[in-house]
Amino acid sequence: MGDIQQTTIQKQIPAQASQNSPSEHRLVDAKTLLKLIWDEGSRPSLRWLRQQQADRTLPFIKIGARVWFDPTEIRQCLKEGWKFGERKDRKNRSK
Repeated sequence: MGDIQQTTIQKQIPAQASQNSPSEHRLVDAKTLLKLIWDEGSRPSLRWLRQQQADRTLPFIKIGARVWFDPTEIRQCLKEGWKFGERKDRKNRSK
């Protein structure tokens, strides 16, 4: 009987691990997205995320009244779109 229970548990663990994998494309709500991407000490507010959504700076999917985010796409967007460096409006200014 112990062998049957152990086999069942071993089969469930990899399935749970793959669900928590950040590389897997899955849709989550706003609060879950904030928890997945940022640690508690550096996490922006839900209001900030909603403002980014309204400004269309972060990708999202709206199904009916619900809004969903793909954590992998959000990470990629943040990586590409939020870089420090020279400002675009100062690029062509003369000294």
